[in-house]
Amino acid sequence: MSFSSRTATGLLLLAVLVAAAQALPVASAAAPAPPQRVVSLAPSVTETLFALGFGDRLVGVTTYCDYPAGARKIPRIGGFMNPSLEAILARRPDLVLGVVGATDPVTAGGMRRLGLRVDLISLGSVSDILSAVKSIARLLGNPDAGEELARRIARQIDRVKRRVAPAPRRSTLLVVGLRPLIAVGGKNFIDELITLAGGRNVAGSAPQPWLNLPDEYVVARAPEVIIEAGMGSERAESWRHWRDLGSIPAVKEGRVYSYPSDKILRPGPRIGEGLEEIARLVHPECFARSSGRNRGETACESSRP
Repeated sequence: MSFSSRTATGLLLLAVLVAAAQALPVASAAAPAPPQRVVSLAPSVTETLFALGFGDRLVGVTTYCDYPAGARKIPRIGGFMNPSLEAILARRPDLVLGVVGATDPVTAGGMRRLGLRVDLISLGSVSDILSAVKSIARLLGNPDAGEELARRIARQIDRVKRRVAPAPRRSTLLVVGLRPLIAVGGKNFIDELITLAGGRNVAGSAPQPWLNLPDEYVVARAPEVIIEAGMGSERAESWRHWRDLGSIPAVKEGRVYSYPSDKILRPGPRIGEGLEEIARLVHPECFARSSGRNRGETACESSRP
């Protein structure tokens, strides 16, 4: 075979090899498997995981994680603010989920130094909550579930916004304790919920999310609606406390409401339900129907100019 023939044959062989190599499937880097053993450091995180269908991946939750019922059967790893590092390690998690501003950074750093993966999510606003739902779903390997849950919550919020839109803002005080009087301030997702419910938080201008209020402040602000959320054993003392502050419009008009549910206190998947429930307290007329009105029209809607 001549030199030129050998060269031509070599080039042909090279072309065949290149073509064969291009025809082979390209091996891609294997994506890491989604976490299968998750420890939750907050009740809202636990609720979100269950709502997304990942409850069976939880191997540890806090002593405050009591919703849904399935959460009560999961081993405890300590309190919301002081989880036990030893108990967390014993659960052999491949992911620990906490909350920015709530999970102690020192504790989170200690877990990371021991080789645990720790992710902290932000839940400071309604927008943060919807984003967290989607982020957790992506993290656990089912982004579609997160998109669907976030859309459902957004639809619940939009329904309430439309309901109360015609009504004037009603000044509202939301408290979680009486002695001392602890109220929702500003920069808090609950402050946002009060606004979305058609209210105006009388303590919403405060820079801190929670604050102790003197009775004189409440009298001066004259809320038209008072909502007592949580409260625990103090709930029984409510009437006695407000009886002594009878000049407040909410007290005079019988608009002091007990709201024992924790739906609006936990920044999780039930905030849409909780929003409607407090909107019904702030603006009951927007959810009432009267036979004397046009079919399907509420007292709130009929007042629209």
